[in-house]
Parts: sequence; structure tokens; C-alpha cells
Amino acid sequence: MYKVNAKRLQDNLELLGKIGRTADGGICRFTYSKEYFESVEFLKRIMQDAGLEVFVDSIGNVIGTAKGKTDRIILMGSHIDSVPNAGIFDGCLGVLSAIEAMHALHENGVQLDHTVKVAAWAEEEGNTVVGLLGSGAFVGKMNDLTEVALKKMSSLGLGVENVEAAKSKDLAKIDAYLELHIEQGGILDADGVNIGVVNGIVGIRRFEFSVFGTKNHAGTTPMHLRDDALIKAANLILELDKLAREVEPDMVCTIGWIRVEPGVANVIPGKAVISIEIRAMREDSMDRVQEYILQRFKKDEFSFKTLFRQVPVLMAQSCKQAIGRAADELGLSRMNINSGAGHDTMIIAEEVGNCGMVFVPSVGGVSHCPEELTHWSDVSNGANVLLNSLLNLDQEK
Repeated sequence: MYKVNAKRLQDNLELLGKIGRTADGGICRFTYSKEYFESVEFLKRIMQDAGLEVFVDSIGNVIGTAKGKTDRIILMGSHIDSVPNAGIFDGCLGVLSAIEAMHALHENGVQLDHTVKVAAWAEEEGNTVVGLLGSGAFVGKMNDLTEVALKKMSSLGLGVENVEAAKSKDLAKIDAYLELHIEQGGILDADGVNIGVVNGIVGIRRFEFSVFGTKNHAGTTPMHLRDDALIKAANLILELDKLAREVEPDMVCTIGWIRVEPGVANVIPGKAVISIEIRAMREDSMDRVQEYILQRFKKDEFSFKTLFRQVPVLMAQSCKQAIGRAADELGLSRMNINSGAGHDTMIIAEEVGNCGMVFVPSVGGVSHCPEELTHWSDVSNGANVLLNSLLNLDQEK
């Protein structure tokens, strides 16, 4: 069994965390910014130190390659771009741990049967153009970019040709993909579990729902004669909170905002508009909640618009087994867990069927902010599981 150099991994995470540092201690490193390109140069250096051949493709993905005994490929990666005022672990942990895993093998003179590619995917967060641009382009899933996205790309000197050129010519050779990430939730931390073996990435449905009532004078209309749109919306919100808990244990339902019309103190609301977002691992669970919403009111009493839809993405059994076995061999506790957030893995899985994700605890479930924290012991645990999952998968094919 091999292990990573935990000190070197920590040093690299802290060094990368200095690039794009904000005044209040966070990170701001948008794709294609000066800070992003500085971080690309940093990655190129440490990839080369790890014995990888480095290539930056036409869309900005940084890909390091360690030749194997065959041309079959195992791919590992995550991202280094950030949200505004982020922490140092989100995305970066997966990239630097994959590089460190290959560095450990390189130092020990180990050549795997598989060729291994380590990727830092461009624009996962979507703050510059659109989310998952780099990983999506790599697997040929970015052919329907909006006019807004294309205009943003044009301002950066990029175009459709860059997206098309980034599609890998070796997709059919990829036997597996692995991504290590902080959990971005408090489950592992609260339960004191070392490793999360990801079952899948949840599906998302996001709606704008409007319910209608009758505007009237707030002082002269008695309670029993009111048709208050806000009261209707409030009742629905409470019902959805209860329903989500009943339908599926891991389902979540969120009302992100409410807009009331006319929105003045002395008028009974004639219209209430709310955002509804449901996330779950099962399509039929989301179907049930959506159907409840549509059946709750009379047809002329509401309007309903779908804003966003993402299907659930299941991780491959072989990857889950490889990850679980690695954790067991390292003496680490583990649990199966769903990812409530999106990751590059979900678009790669559309083309590469054998995908897996490893989660490590995020203290208090805090992420996307300067307070984001994963203990260094958990960082090394995750990197060691990633390394030995890679070895397990290499032996399978």
C-alpha cells in the first residue's frame, strides 16, 4: 500500500491558496483571470515535478499525463477556479491530491498498467462563462452554448472552435474517472466519519410558482372574506417542507425567495410568487413533489414555470467498491453519501460510465467562503484513499 506525502500536499494547497487572495482572507480566482493563469503555471510546475507530461488545451484545461503500460486511461481531476471570496479546499483539494498521488507513485518508481491523466478542469464554477465548461468540452457536451455564453467567450478571445478542439480524442479509452472533493455539507463532520463514498449527485428541479388571490383593502375586509395569495403560498411552503421529509429521507426542498404583489402594508396580496427547488436522488421522488404542486390549486389559481432541471447521476458500483476497499485497507471509517452539490463528475459521467467520487469532511459543513476548513489529517486521508482507489481500479482492467 502506498501513501502520499502529506506535508507536500499541505504545502501545495497553501501555496495555491495564496494566488488570488482577497483582503479578508478569501480566494477570488475566476477562470481566465490573471490569477487563474498564475495558478495554471503553478500547476504545470508541480505536475512536472510529479513526473507528468503537461498540456493546456484550447479551453484552459490543464492535463498531466503519466504513461502506463497500456493506452487504457484512468482519469482523475477537479477544478481550481473559485466562487467570489472562496476557501482554499473546494476543487483544489481534488486536483492537488491527484497530482500528489501520481508524485508518490513516481517517487516509488511505479508504472501502472493504465495511462493516468490528471485534469484541472476550467470554469467549473461558471463565474466567467458557464459552469462545467472545461470538463463538458473535454467530453463533447458543450455544443449548445447560449448566445450569452458565446458572447462572454468572444470577449475573452475564445469561440466555438476552442470548445470543439478541447474534445478528447481518447474518450473510448477511458476506463474510469475519480474525483476527490470536500463534502460541502456537515454530515461526515457531524457523524465523525473519515470518508464519504458517493452514491451519486442529486437531481435538481427549480421552479417559479405564482399563486393568485384577490387584492383588497387590508382594513375593511374581514378575515373570513379574504382571498390572500400570500397565505396560500405560505400554506404550500409548509406542506412542501413536510412532504419532502416524507417522500425520501435525503430529499431537500427549498423556497429561496418570495415576491408579493402589490407589496404594500395596507393591501391584501393579490399575487405571491415563490421559487421552489427540490433535490433528490430519485426522479420519481421529484415527480411526486412536482405533481403535488400542480394539483394543489385550481388551474386558474396559479402559474408554474420550470427554470432548471438536472437529472440525478449515479456513481459506478466498481468505483464505489474500489473507494470502499481503499478506505478499509487504510483503516478509515466510511459511509455512503449523496452529493447535494454539482461537480465536474456529473457531466463526465454522461460519456464515461465508470465514475466515482470521494468525500472528506468539511468542518461544520462550511464551504464557498474563507472559513471553509478541512483538517489536514482529513486531507491526507482523502488523498490516500484516492491513490489506493486508483491502484484498485488499475488492477481491475
